Amino acid sequence: MNNRNHVRYGSEQLPGIYRKVTLSWQGSALEGSYAVNYSAQGITVVIPAPAHPREIPVESATIRVQLPVNQRWFNGRCVHCHREADGSLSMGIHFDDPGEGEYLQTLLFNALKVPEHSFVSYEWEELVGKLCSSDDPKLQQLGMQHLAQLRARQGEHQAV
Repeated sequence: MNNRNHVRYGSEQLPGIYRKVTLSWQGSALEGSYAVNYSAQGITVVIPAPAHPREIPVESATIRVQLPVNQRWFNGRCVHCHREADGSLSMGIHFDDPGEGEYLQTLLFNALKVPEHSFVSYEWEELVGKLCSSDDPKLQQLGMQHLAQLRARQGEHQAV
């Protein structure tokens, strides 16, 4: 998997169908959990206070996550789970299977509400950084021009 798979996407960037998930651990399914953010390698979910069971998963426990968009189960493990002040549970889940991660990355990539270039440009950003730190003044100047354009675009997307 490439570097963009490490980027976390907030649930507000995705269609509403991605916000609710079903969790399963120790043989029981739990509906009504909410995704806070996603990446191809994991998900952070919140389980509302009335919905969560008394026993919470321990670190490294096997957790399954079902997305309503395709009804597919993703296998992972709990990396953290703690109670919030309002009584809800916050849980981080890491997906171990690279094949599932690639599949999830494709789902996320196709569902994002923001233009593709706003998050796929990491290679271009690295190249611009190298131009800016070049010993050649012409390359530095070129890099600075493109850096200004990148910052302007990022500002536009944050304002939207």
